[in-house]
Amino acid sequence: MAKSSNFYPVILAGGRGTRFWPLSRKKRAKQLLALDGKQTMIQQTVARLLPLSTVKKFWIIANEDLRPAIGKQLPKLPKAQILAEPVGRNTAPAIGLAAFLLLREDPEAVIGMFPSDHVIADEKRYLETLERGIEIAAAGPNIVVLGVRPNRAETGYGYIEAGSLASGSARHVRRFTEKPNAERAAEFVRSGNFYWNSGMFLWSARTLVNA
Repeated sequence: MAKSSNFYPVILAGGRGTRFWPLSRKKRAKQLLALDGKQTMIQQTVARLLPLSTVKKFWIIANEDLRPAIGKQLPKLPKAQILAEPVGRNTAPAIGLAAFLLLREDPEAVIGMFPSDHVIADEKRYLETLERGIEIAAAGPNIVVLGVRPNRAETGYGYIEAGSLASGSARHVRRFTEKPNAERAAEFVRSGNFYWNSGMFLWSARTLVNA
């Protein structure tokens, strides 16, 4: 698997430590916990993506409370690339900040946005999917989202409705639906045409800045 010279993984690692309380805290949110007893979730996220990029191209967006611990857990990552937002404003401003910084750094940059708290079972298939997504994102003003085939009517996730075939097995997105009620979620799963929104996106820095 070849590393892409223009691929920059950006990991969203903010959080207030409420999900796994009392194990997690304000200064030790769930992405800083080693749930498997070996690596923390953020360390696993970086390790999983290293076949596609180099550690010097990773950027982390967090908050001031978490930045010191993230720096200790990822000692090879340049400290200047662990950004602490002064105020948490959810995903969109964090993504926008990354796009403007990376476009200045590399006009050909392709950005991958990744949550820091995912568990991925089939890493080989995951990396193959990302490689294809990076190609699509680099080829033009394309925004790529990774969807997960649902195995139940889950109301806690957003859904993507797939449209026509775009390129290879990739499909156009018809629409996004945010956290439907149980009846609608069951309808989506039955249709076979909806995917869970993984929160993982790929796009060129230029595409995102223009958008």
